[in-house]
Formats: sequence, structure tokens, C-alpha cells
Amino acid sequence: MKAITARAPLHEAFQLAMNVVPPRSTIPAVTHLKLTATAGSGKTPGHLELACTDLEFGLLITVSGAQVKEEGTVVLPAARMGAILRESEGEDVSLDSDGTLTHVHTSDASFKIVGLDPADFPAVPGFEEQGAIPIDTKDLSEMIRKTQFAVSSEVVRYALTGQLFEIHGKELRMVASDGKRLAFIKSRTAGRGGESRNLRVIVPTKTMNLLDRVLTDRDETVWIHLEETQVRLKTSRAMIFSRLIDGNFPDYEAVIPADRDKKITLNREALFAAVRKAALMTTDKSRAVRFTFAKGKLTLFTRTADVGEVTVETPTDYEGEEIELTFNPEYIADYLKVMTDPSVELHLKDRSSAAVFKAGKEYVYVLMPLTVSV
Repeated sequence: MKAITARAPLHEAFQLAMNVVPPRSTIPAVTHLKLTATAGSGKTPGHLELACTDLEFGLLITVSGAQVKEEGTVVLPAARMGAILRESEGEDVSLDSDGTLTHVHTSDASFKIVGLDPADFPAVPGFEEQGAIPIDTKDLSEMIRKTQFAVSSEVVRYALTGQLFEIHGKELRMVASDGKRLAFIKSRTAGRGGESRNLRVIVPTKTMNLLDRVLTDRDETVWIHLEETQVRLKTSRAMIFSRLIDGNFPDYEAVIPADRDKKITLNREALFAAVRKAALMTTDKSRAVRFTFAKGKLTLFTRTADVGEVTVETPTDYEGEEIELTFNPEYIADYLKVMTDPSVELHLKDRSSAAVFKAGKEYVYVLMPLTVSV
């Protein structure tokens, strides 16, 4: 291989690849990255294609605009090559391979990197357009971010360690839950033309996060192709492949209550500030804050042994009878961080029933109160 390419986009591609490559493994090839140079033809410039996988999850990403003098493939240690690109200066980087030895030249340094035989690199699947479903990307990144924070980190609840990805006709839905809270969002951005599809899969949140990272302003559509145990997602410059999570996601529609009789409108920034202040007096062992809704105001209070106590007040439009609930402040902060609306509606029933936060008709966050006393 002999190629010259701009350093910045190659570095960005390596940064994205590091979301896939494990820091260490008993299989040396998965800590490496396959780099393939393809010459241009006619008006089409040459390009480099990076491939990486941990055997369950992987990425193919294209770096366009390369000057390819000799086509070829090298397999390089991902972390080391990424560090070279990060620390180097200059606009361009040249790659010249001789077997498993690759010469890397930048404006201020020259490296010789020992790689692996490309034959030892795991097979990477291609993307099959037949049967693929188009998803408009208008709201996709927002939907990923507004649900992924609620994904469970408990492996014992395997079905909840990913995001439910559903298509109902032209409507795209995304749901995440850890058993204590649930985030649900929908958008009419699925499919094109008159064709309607139905799809329901649980995608690892790591996969959805990487999809969010590879999307660019040029991407109007993401194509999704499903197999029995794997999903492939294709954008204009990348293809992500990943195993699906095998399990039964809870009936989220049954979890979202519709009988809340108390509605409170809250200023997002004011609530966020109050929650952050109250959280200062909590600890890892005691994350509980009492929320008291009275006429015209919300009072947050917590007291923690050997730490102290705090009382924070913020105005509301509530005019009903006083009601107290106890929440983990981090769970409310997680929701408010991804909110963009200036206000949020909170729907309540009583101190032991789930609270429902709403932003418009499309985004719902259900949060169970704590049973501890503050």
C-alpha cells in the first residue's frame, strides 16, 4: 500500500474506531484495525476504509479524498496508530507498507509500525441493500440521546441493557428502561414513499451511541438491515454491525400511566438548578431528595448523616393540595440534561405512584418515587 491522506479526517475515523476496539484482548487481531486503500477512477477520488470489530460489534468507515498510489491492506495496532495521529502535526500523513511493516510519515516525524497479517483479521460483513429499511435522520440523534441515559447497567436484566427500536408504519419509536425509570420518544421519520414497515428489536446502547457519533449533516437517511441475531446500520460514510439483544422488552405502553390527576408546569432551567443544589448533600449510599409540591412552589429537601442538609425552593404553577414524593435527584438530572424545551410538564397521582414527565406529545419520562423517608 502507498497512500497519502489528510491527517484530520483519518484521526477522526480512528477516534470513532476506538469506540469499538477493546483496550486488551486474548485475540490480538481485535485490538488492531484493518486499513484498506482503494485508488480512484475517473472523477471518483481514492479512499481509505477502516474496519474494526470485537467479534460482536464492529465498524466500517470511509475516509475520502486519499491519493492512492498503490492499493493494498494493512492491519495496524489501533491505539498506537491513533496516538500517532493525535500527537502528529501537519495536514497530511503518508502510509507505505512492506508486508506487516508500515511506514507512517507526517510533517514532523517518521514511524515504522509492526502490524499483523491481514489474513489474520476477522471477517467483516458487507451491507446488503435488498430488504434494508430507510430511516430519515431528522430526529434520530435526538431520539438516541433522549433515551440512552435510562438503559440498565445490570447484566442480570439483559433485555434492558439496550434500547428498544421500533417501527410502526411510518412512526419510529425508541424506548429505554432500567426498571426504575422509562424514557419513550417517537417521531414520524420512518420509511419513505408509501411503504410502511413494522420492526421491533433491542439494540445495544453502545451501538446506538456509535450511530449517533458517525452521523453527519450530510446524512438524510440511515439504512437498517436485520438478520436473525444481527443488525447492520449504514450511513453515507460508515456501516455499523452489531449483535442484537435477545430478550423480551417489557410492555412499555402498559408502564406509561394515563391516570395522573395533578399537572404541574416547571421551568426546566430552574428545576435543573434546584436538583443540582439538592444533590450536593447526597452521597453514593443515600441518594434521596424529598420533593414537596405546595401552592405556588416546589421545595426540595434532604438530610444526610455526616454530610448535612439542604432546602431549595423554586416557584411553580401548582394550586392543588400539598403532595410529597422522594426521588433520586440523579434520575431527574439525567432527564433534564437532554431536554431542550424551556418547560416541562409533571403529572402526578400520589406519593407512591410513578411520576410522568412530558415534553410535548412525543417524549415521555416515567420515574418511580423512592420508598425511603427523608
